[in-house]
Amino acid sequence: MINVLIVDDDKLVRKGLISVMPWHMFEMKVVGEAANGEKALELLDNSHVHLLITDLSMPVMSGIELIRIARKKYPNLAIAVLTMHQDFEFIQEALRLGAIDYIAKVQLEKEQFEEVLARIYARIIDERVKKQEMHSAADIYTIDTAYALLSLKDKPDINKEAGDATRLEWRMTHNDQIMLWPAKEDVFEACDEELPRLPAGIHRQEWKLVKLQGLRGILRSEVEQWLRQYREKMLFYECDGSEGYLIEKSIAELQMEDMEPHQAEIERMRQGLHSFHWIHDELCFHELQLQLKQLQLSVPKLMQLLYGFTVDWNRLFRAITQVDTALPSEFLCWKEVSDWLLCFREQTLKQLGKLEINRDVSGSIMSAIKIVHDEYELPLFAIDVAKRVNLSRSYFNECFKKIIGYSFNEYLRKVRIDKARDYLTQTMKPIVWIAEHTGYADEKYFSRVFREQTGMLPSEYRQHHRRR
Repeated sequence: MINVLIVDDDKLVRKGLISVMPWHMFEMKVVGEAANGEKALELLDNSHVHLLITDLSMPVMSGIELIRIARKKYPNLAIAVLTMHQDFEFIQEALRLGAIDYIAKVQLEKEQFEEVLARIYARIIDERVKKQEMHSAADIYTIDTAYALLSLKDKPDINKEAGDATRLEWRMTHNDQIMLWPAKEDVFEACDEELPRLPAGIHRQEWKLVKLQGLRGILRSEVEQWLRQYREKMLFYECDGSEGYLIEKSIAELQMEDMEPHQAEIERMRQGLHSFHWIHDELCFHELQLQLKQLQLSVPKLMQLLYGFTVDWNRLFRAITQVDTALPSEFLCWKEVSDWLLCFREQTLKQLGKLEINRDVSGSIMSAIKIVHDEYELPLFAIDVAKRVNLSRSYFNECFKKIIGYSFNEYLRKVRIDKARDYLTQTMKPIVWIAEHTGYADEKYFSRVFREQTGMLPSEYRQHHRRR
């Protein structure tokens, strides 16, 4: 499948091309559209595009500049130009930069659509053939089916000294994370329905076997690249415990568009995790898990999001759980993430259950704790916070003391003084600034409270800890 991106500042032109061109006849699929060159580059960065069709005269970034940048970043990208008759000089420049064809808008009549796409398709295939001819026959698949082993671990454990007892050789590639079975066609004809025997020293639970279809005529290097991209993201989320050891994929599926989520979507998920509502609300928990999986973050970004959550949780609620929540060093698949979140939630609810307090009430107290940590520099009063978490003042104070071990005012003072300690030892901010940013409008009152809690005035505390 040839993925197509259409770029034109005229929305009607874009929509018209998308709707009337016979893309399917030439194994083409429009995967995106953009109104200018800058937006097109964003889509190219986040999508697998094989053909770029772009206008030349556009605001923000011209088509010529887009072609220049795109050809440099994506040397295998095919580019066709949309233009008016009078843009002849621009056409020459576009062709010089590597465009394979041009489409004159004024000549686009219905009977010509097939002819235009056929010409572009033929040139794309011709370019691919030329590249393939530059490689030896051994670099091109002559079979339609092959197998690949993909490691679920970044650093797979392979006992290479164990020897290979298989009747066929596996070839290691890309830091031992991918193993290809370069079998001959006659072997597949004989054993297409059976799984290949694994190399010695392989721990089956740490690998997935992928049966690939549609390989004939494809460069091995391209297959390895698509497998690497698939392993680094999609494989992680597809391993949810419901599938078997064998996964079947076509080359077209490996080439499918893979869009990175917008930063706003990631931020909404971060806020959802850090709200902790899902600890007490089961429906909210299941929705959060589903949304997190659908976000399809790369594994490093997912780990970063979960790490930030554990840091925030330990900062806020260590007093309740009495233990630090630790993130595993590695998740092999999405199911392990899902199981870890479920285990964390169950253990937290079990710990809170020992206090013999209703889940809704303990959830309200946890919300109050988060308010304290998020707003300690502002005026905070127990009666106002109790109202915000839907509890009466007396019951709020009773439950807060039972869960945290401090009254609300004692805990607020502790959080403020702890933050003041950090400011004093880690910054050179004036005492008056620290007082204001820890909820004390009066510097003298702040100093008195600080000495009651630490035995030193703020200036003495700073000097003492600076000398150590």
